[in-house]
Amino acid sequence: MKRILRSFTLLLVACCLLGGVQSAHASHLLGGDLTYTSLGGNNYRVKFRLYRDCSGITPGTFTLECRNGACNTAANVTATLVPQGAVTAGNPFCAAVSSGPCVGPAGLPNYDVYTYQADVTLAPGNWQLSTNSNARPSLANIIGGDLYVQATLDNRAAPNGSAVINNSPQFDPLDIPIQYVCWKQPTTITYSSIEADGDSVVYSLTAPLESCGTPATYTAYPGSTGGGVIILRTNPLCVLRLPGIGGTGNFSPTLPIPVGIDTVGQCPIRDAVPRFIFNQQSRTISFTPSVFYANTASNLGRNKYQIAVLLTEYRRINGVRRVIGTVRREANLIVTDCGGNTTPNPVVVSPVTPGSNTNAVNTTDTTRIDVYSCSFSRVQLNFTDPDNLRIPSANQLLTVSVPPNINSDPNLLDSGDVGTFVFSTAAATANGSTNPRATFFFQPSPSTVGRVIRISLRIEDNACPIKGIQNRVIVIRVLRGNFATALATVGGSGLPNVTPVTLCSGSLNLRGSVVRPDSVRSIATGIVRLQTYAYQWSVVRGNGFNATTAAQQNITVNPTVTSRYQLRISPNGGFGPGCGDTTSILVRVSPPVVARFAITDSISSRPRTNPSQPAGGLIPPITYTFNNQTTIDGLPPRINGLPANGFTSTVFRLDSIRWTYQRIKDGAGRLVSDAPKVFSRTYNPGNLVLAQGGTYLVQLSSASTLITPQGSTANRGQCPASVFQRIVIVPELSVPNIITPNNDNLNDVFVVPVAQRGGKLEIYNRWGRKVQEYASYQNTWGGGEQVDGVYYYYLTDASGNKTKGWVEVRRGQ
Repeated sequence: MKRILRSFTLLLVACCLLGGVQSAHASHLLGGDLTYTSLGGNNYRVKFRLYRDCSGITPGTFTLECRNGACNTAANVTATLVPQGAVTAGNPFCAAVSSGPCVGPAGLPNYDVYTYQADVTLAPGNWQLSTNSNARPSLANIIGGDLYVQATLDNRAAPNGSAVINNSPQFDPLDIPIQYVCWKQPTTITYSSIEADGDSVVYSLTAPLESCGTPATYTAYPGSTGGGVIILRTNPLCVLRLPGIGGTGNFSPTLPIPVGIDTVGQCPIRDAVPRFIFNQQSRTISFTPSVFYANTASNLGRNKYQIAVLLTEYRRINGVRRVIGTVRREANLIVTDCGGNTTPNPVVVSPVTPGSNTNAVNTTDTTRIDVYSCSFSRVQLNFTDPDNLRIPSANQLLTVSVPPNINSDPNLLDSGDVGTFVFSTAAATANGSTNPRATFFFQPSPSTVGRVIRISLRIEDNACPIKGIQNRVIVIRVLRGNFATALATVGGSGLPNVTPVTLCSGSLNLRGSVVRPDSVRSIATGIVRLQTYAYQWSVVRGNGFNATTAAQQNITVNPTVTSRYQLRISPNGGFGPGCGDTTSILVRVSPPVVARFAITDSISSRPRTNPSQPAGGLIPPITYTFNNQTTIDGLPPRINGLPANGFTSTVFRLDSIRWTYQRIKDGAGRLVSDAPKVFSRTYNPGNLVLAQGGTYLVQLSSASTLITPQGSTANRGQCPASVFQRIVIVPELSVPNIITPNNDNLNDVFVVPVAQRGGKLEIYNRWGRKVQEYASYQNTWGGGEQVDGVYYYYLTDASGNKTKGWVEVRRGQ
């Protein structure tokens, strides 16, 4: 009896020295969060969630303290936080080692969650809401102290005097506040929340609090010697600069747990890149724990790390962005050696509906899905585990947890307004199988455009003793879906590969289409059926539109001026108003070109004096002059500013001007096949001189051409050329048999045909004596010093053909 009494006395003394039985066991408080909702007016309901180590005693009473002002202000409003509902136990262990709530294997602590609430009236002010208790357990990254949980509310009146009412962000119940994480394995934890007021929420890492305005004290980061560096070696010296530990070398809010690092740079100073990523947009923290202490008692806390996240809520009031409130969550990470078990893979999503335009991106910590309004799409989710993919398979069963109200919550899939989520019902791919699969059926209404939806997933295997867990956030963005297209079929009357579509003349076929799925799903029945669309064309400006074909999918237009046509495409089922897509197509019409010219003059080399030629005839070579009368869009082109009313455009110009002549018959009227010859490429050509006898085709071609900016790689489109032709006849020149060399520039020299010019000419008098010889005759002999009389010539052309005849020299005529 004495021995028993003595033992009881010692135990009582120990309890007194430690502050009583409640104080001795209160060190099992692992974390918590404080949130609030408006009850109308200045009335608020405050909810407190407490995370407790199951090995501790039942928590005592908690008091909510509300102070309007700074930390040194006494509490203006207090209320007892009343327990709510049943205590929720954590479930980090497999069923084989966990026979009930808060039960787990020896040396591995479990946790439970207590919920409290209190209703308070908070007059307009800058409020700090808090509750606290002693004391925290032993932790690896901070020095144990009191647990202090806080939220703030600024409900001071707006400048216009209206009351400010706020609901704080509410943490996602799927987020595990106390989580085992596997040593040396990539891990992602989530801190999602739902904000009911539409306020902007900024996430940040923060320090746990011991009291109002007093953060907990961080301990030294493993290996750090202060100054924010870790010594890698001393001889020669090489240090590693580690961001996040600061000049003290301690843990910090942004690096609260030892993690693997990547290094850059060279000794003596290298820089570390910690494998710790805080993603504010997806509300995730991804890291790879690098330190684990084996065979150490749980109560020493060497593998436990405290982490805190602060949510700051902003609202724009009368054009001024101001902080309307804050909430924070403190949680606990427990590093353990998962042995041969590997955590599940992040979910992989794959759009499978053709034409849906849905895009999915899988990143380190987030899966992002972009979906479009008024468009049906099916996205498959595939959940796997590395241990099941190896040979032989571990055959671990995977359980996927999603928000229980994922389909109905207006902040999530909104009762089908955004879509629906279903797990596979096939045994091999059902939830709880080795390879669960699920499907999103998206069919967003126009009213959901602009929404960003974050859905937290938890994937856990059934490994023993500790289940491997992978957390994931799926971010869904609803974008506006305008996928109607109007396309033009460019034929011979249009310019290929030119934007906008350009028509030279005639008609154009326009095709309406919509890049959308050919299916639609009934939300009520889940049945997928064929989708059809209605088409409606109209002309915005211009002409060439046939109103009788407006409801057809494909139409033909005949514009004579640049015109814009509009197409509206509407689904015939599955969507409400606002799901029609509108597009338009501009058809540019090239200004017409009409080529035309006049021959203003024909100048002979000399009048004919041979009585056998008709009066007024021309003797070659003949010089022709031209007047270009070509128009573009009914006007002459403005060249060098003239004419003032001439055609000018920044899009088209008169181009590809080409003047040619082609001898098509010889002097005897026989057809010949001479090739066309270009004699000018300018609007106003020079004179054309034709000497060889025959019939000639003189042609002018001009085209309307797109103006291509200097340096542009755009296609230089050109419409078919307009062509104008005239026939001219050059008489065949006969060798004259009389010349009158009297210097009157009329018939002064002996002229031979063009074909024989340049040949050898020999001239003999009537006694047979050669009086003149030319190796290359160029129509220059005018009798010379010979007396008047008859002379004989012998002409050999360049081809060797020989011609002979006579010519009379008669001066004084």
